[in-house]
Order: sequence, then structure tokens, then C-alpha cells
Amino acid sequence: MPEAPRRRIDATTLRGLAHPLRVQLYDALVTYGPATATLLSERFGESSASTSYHLRQLAKHGFVEEDPARGVGRERFWRAYPGGSELDRYDLSDGANGEAARLVVDEFQRAQSARLEHWLAVGYQQVPREWGEATMNSTAHLRLLPEELARLSAELTAVVDAWRDTVAERESVGDPADGSRIVEVQVRTFPVAAQDVP
Repeated sequence: MPEAPRRRIDATTLRGLAHPLRVQLYDALVTYGPATATLLSERFGESSASTSYHLRQLAKHGFVEEDPARGVGRERFWRAYPGGSELDRYDLSDGANGEAARLVVDEFQRAQSARLEHWLAVGYQQVPREWGEATMNSTAHLRLLPEELARLSAELTAVVDAWRDTVAERESVGDPADGSRIVEVQVRTFPVAAQDVP
């Protein structure tokens, strides 16, 4: 089955995502898999009506869709659009678009940082030892040219994509009986600021 293409976020779709709760809902569906508005309302301390409204707005702009394999009657499950999304900050850097892009990036970053901080603080105490020993927290600093950085980024993405293909048959929410868990891979490549920049 061919992989769904990544959805490029443009100025129009950006407006559909540029709300803190919408970013949180979308991030939760990407991270943990399909959920109902009720489950998401409990997770974020919002009313079910509020999460339903924001899920419909996300669907209107193509970020989420109903999951046809789950739910019956009024119990609608939502899932992130297959293939994921990408936001080009350079294309969306002017005026209101720039502010909206910054809000979206900041919200995603907060969620990723919170999961990492939780793991470093107490997460390892909540999983069997083999899970803790299988993880890695490493930083490397390389002196690269722009084209080398682009190649490194592409190679790291290819490694993660290959693993995604390897485990594609597993449900995103996992089956506790098979011993799998959701594992977050945070790979970041970026040029370090000049020494005089804090």
C-alpha cells in the first residue's frame, strides 16, 4: 500500500491549525493514534463540545479525518491525516502568517519538550528496565556546509521512514499483548547560533 503524501501547510490551511488547542489535538492524534472528542476532552480538560468543534475545523482544513475502522453511531473516532504535514516557515514568514506559523511551531515544540522532560524526570521509572536501556539521549556537534546538513537531515529522515515502513502493520495505538509501545523519535538538525547569541 503506497504511503500517503505529506500535506504541505499553506497560508489557508495554516489558519485552520493556528489555535493552541487544535495543535494539541492534532499532536495527540499523531502521537497516540485515533481518539474520540470525549477522550480528547478528558485529556486536555476541555468540554466535549469544544474538542468536537476544533476537530471539525481540523478536518475542514485536511489535518484530521474520521477513522472508518473505529466507532459506531455517535461515537466518532478521529485520526490524523495519513502521511503527516510539513510547514515551510520561509514561505509563511510574513505578517499574520508568520505569527500563526510561530504559534503552531511553538505548540508542537512544547508538546515534544514536555514528553522528553517527562521521560528524563520519571518516565524511565515507569517502564521495564529493558525499555530504559534501549533508549538513547545523545548530542553531537558537527561543522557542516548547508548541503551537508541537508544530506544529513535527509539520511536521518530515511532511517526513521524505513522503521515506519517496518512496523506499519501495527496499529498506532498498539496492542499491549504484543509488547510494543509508542516510541517517540526526536531527531533535530539545525545550525547552532553564534557564540554571542544566548
